[in-house]
Amino acid sequence: MTIRKHLLAAALACCLGPFPLHSGANAGDRPLIWEFSKQSDTSYSARLGSSLPRVPEASIGADIRMRGPNPSVFHDPVSLWADLQLAERNKPRAKRSAHLNARIDGRSGRRSVSLDNSVTRRLQRLDAELSQRVTVFQEPAGNHKARLRASQSVRLSSPGTRTTVTARASRSDSESWQTSIAVEQYLRQSIRLSASVENPGTSSRAGRLGARYRYDW
Repeated sequence: MTIRKHLLAAALACCLGPFPLHSGANAGDRPLIWEFSKQSDTSYSARLGSSLPRVPEASIGADIRMRGPNPSVFHDPVSLWADLQLAERNKPRAKRSAHLNARIDGRSGRRSVSLDNSVTRRLQRLDAELSQRVTVFQEPAGNHKARLRASQSVRLSSPGTRTTVTARASRSDSESWQTSIAVEQYLRQSIRLSASVENPGTSSRAGRLGARYRYDW
């Protein structure tokens, strides 16, 4: 276990070593990725990395996750990643992007490569978004065979009525299609109603209703 920790530390140093990290750096001086987020009072995550000096469309780095006094609570507290922007097109009423992502989880050794494609278009009264992902991954704890997973989603939202409808579908090479349909409706500024159905049209379908109230002071 100690050897593995040293290997992870060395890999992280190789990724970030050539790019000094300090609060004074900005995107104009150094293309650094320096993001921190707080999921709860005891859970934190950080994304550290940098764009490559001669290939600004490519970036590498590491994700670090910690919780409370015991960092080992997370199954994979450190993951190394690489991202390559294949296409980026922005028009007044349409946007399109494509990314190729690679990831290695430090503790489990899980490896994956994903191709993400998204298209956003603004219609007359609706905003439409199509997202697709194809992932090839390998689980070292299994039979070491590469597996394939595909997923896609369509999201329609109406700014006027503040209503959103989302349909999702996903499938791996060893599973059948998993689908879902969800509807969200905002009432005023603080109330959100939601309803969803998992695997509609099948005997295993399941529904869920929810409401959330938010008050800021």
